[in-house]
Amino acid sequence: MRGIPTVLITVSPEVSAQMRPPRALYPKGFGVGNSLGRPGMRELQRAVLRDALLLVTENTRPGEVVTREYPDYGEQYEPPRVKAVK
Repeated sequence: MRGIPTVLITVSPEVSAQMRPPRALYPKGFGVGNSLGRPGMRELQRAVLRDALLLVTENTRPGEVVTREYPDYGEQYEPPRVKAVK
């Protein structure tokens, strides 16, 4: 409302679309707490942030969520599981 461009990076596109943000990026398949990628994945995090900032220059409709896929986020980066203590 004050002319400051904003971009939402969301891992929940359905919910975010209901809020009608001016711009939103959904990095497909990313989990809660990892909206830019997992810790230590600097190049991937830069790519997601760059894509989000580029949305400022695109003509988007409020509530439209742009989906991008990032193959580098694949299963090979899945963190090790912690065993439950019994």
